[in-house]
Amino acid sequence: MIYSRVKQQKLLKILIEERAMVKLLKTIGDKEYHTRELLKKLGAYGYGHKLLIKAERIGLVERRTNKNKMYNTLTKKGKEVIKLAKQIGV
Repeated sequence: MIYSRVKQQKLLKILIEERAMVKLLKTIGDKEYHTRELLKKLGAYGYGHKLLIKAERIGLVERRTNKNKMYNTLTKKGKEVIKLAKQIGV
């Protein structure tokens, strides 16, 4: 239970400090996008790419290469952030 509370606090910190990251995660959702398509959908190439790399670094997004394209999907932790965001109305 204590682990769960600490885990939720970290997820809440992401929701509060990184509103743009939440938008990025919601955009990805259950789909898989290659980076260019995802950034075009977000409308933020430079900043969006930095957020995507940061999301990968903290374990919210998984990125893999296939035929010279980088594909992005949510990890379990990323899906938990979206679920928590929906619960609190962000």
